[in-house]
Amino acid sequence: MIHYDLASKPEIISNHFNSLKKDYLEKSINSSSINGQLKQYIIDNLYEIITGPPDVIKNLNTSFKRLTSYTGTKICLNKISSIFDYKKFSNKSIGLYDAYDLALKLNVRTCLYCNRMYTITVSKGNKSNEKVTRPQFDHFFDKAKNPLLALSIYNLIPSCNICNSTLKGKKEFTLNSYVHPYIDNYIDQYNYKFIPFNVSSILGQKSNLEVEISIKRDKDFGKIKKTLELFKLSDVMSGHSEELKDLFDIRYKFSQRYFKELFKSYNSLGLSYEEVYRIVFGVHFIEDKFNQRPFSKLKKDILQELLIIDK
Repeated sequence: MIHYDLASKPEIISNHFNSLKKDYLEKSINSSSINGQLKQYIIDNLYEIITGPPDVIKNLNTSFKRLTSYTGTKICLNKISSIFDYKKFSNKSIGLYDAYDLALKLNVRTCLYCNRMYTITVSKGNKSNEKVTRPQFDHFFDKAKNPLLALSIYNLIPSCNICNSTLKGKKEFTLNSYVHPYIDNYIDQYNYKFIPFNVSSILGQKSNLEVEISIKRDKDFGKIKKTLELFKLSDVMSGHSEELKDLFDIRYKFSQRYFKELFKSYNSLGLSYEEVYRIVFGVHFIEDKFNQRPFSKLKKDILQELLIIDK
């Protein structure tokens, strides 16, 4: 669970709204046969629907469903989906602003839920064959039940296929029960820890490491725990024992003093601590950059536990 401070990037938010309005929304709203009361609500609240933070769009969605003209029937939901058409937005063949453009702007390179899978965006141009790969966008609020929010930027979470489709699926998320990567920053509220049954056997490559997660007991303990369990992060990270064995090798073949001297020597070459850390361990030290490289959170926690770096 990696935090991405979307609120600090107003240019991405405004571009998302302006591009959607120009390429999709004005036309789809005008041509829609949806009930007049519902259409007027959408027109009056369009900017907030597309750009509002999670609590705002959730309340807008609730108010929308309470309108007398809202029926919740399949016909009604289909008409709303036709206005906020995520299928068209995710279609890379139509030459309009699409999911690739948003992914490029966000530049989230690893899944915000697991931080183990790359979610890089590769797009060389506007043609469909030039758009190679991008992250999936998880709808924090299920778009099938909440089509009004299908294109809301705070409802589009860059994620990997396993977290989005396999583990979460159609699970209903609420702001009180699950971590929202754009607004919840709990990076210091939980820590990965290793369970070595026998250090010598681990170093001899005869035993696997297991990873457990320690969560601070505070008011959001349950929310963090539910999210970690849903995405099975303890089990998933335990499956990457080879990554951790490398850290054990480093710890027991080199002294802590060796790394302190190493960091000092690189510093004399004009490199920062963060740059040396990235070069040596292949991950980011600064939490705001965790989304750029897989296992940044896991490795930092384990490196601190092994006393290779300071806590």
